[in-house]
Amino acid sequence: EFRPISLIGCVYKILAKTLANRLKLVLPDIIDERQFAFIQGRHLLHSVLIANEVVEEAKSSQKPCLVFKVDFEK
Repeated sequence: EFRPISLIGCVYKILAKTLANRLKLVLPDIIDERQFAFIQGRHLLHSVLIANEVVEEAKSSQKPCLVFKVDFEK
């Protein structure tokens, strides 16, 4: 009982890794600096901290402030 050797998984891994490495070089120029989620070196909590600082600044300076949250999903 012989089984054929499947190289598709191996080829896929090589292609995926090559593509990922090439995309790493150009993605920082493409992705907006305000995008925090799923970006290496950026953390989702940074956006929360920035929003908190904006609200606190608006409160302390007694300026009107409108805040809304938009959650996009696929």
